[in-house]
Amino acid sequence: MHKVLVAFDGSKPSERAVAYVINLSAEMKQPLEIHLLNVQQEPVLFGEDYLSADMIEELGKSLLDKSGALLKEAGKQLEQADVVFTLHPAVGNIAEKIHGMVKDLGCDTIVMGTRGLGSFSGLLLGSVATRVLHDVQIPVVLIK
Repeated sequence: MHKVLVAFDGSKPSERAVAYVINLSAEMKQPLEIHLLNVQQEPVLFGEDYLSADMIEELGKSLLDKSGALLKEAGKQLEQADVVFTLHPAVGNIAEKIHGMVKDLGCDTIVMGTRGLGSFSGLLLGSVATRVLHDVQIPVVLIK
């Protein structure tokens, strides 16, 4: 069974990545094990002395809730296509989390959009896609 990690951030390219996996799943003779991951970038906090532990914890919970909500929207498309999947909401460095999930889950393919919703992107590819390409040792399918 192929284990596919789909990095989903809510952008148009990541929506097309979900559609790609749905089509791929329909064409495969064996079912795919699909892991849908959304990582909310952890904010850089300056002046942490002025923030209470409760405030920082609440911020993390809020980001995790946002991640889960985005994944549920993408999951609806997979459910409608009768594709089995697992949701993985996360908070942290996006490329590092993708790399870690690949290792932890034993994924053999990553599917993701070329550009996400980040405020700064590379000239040809998004900065996260570029970093993932350099960090992992498995095939990465990039969707425009």
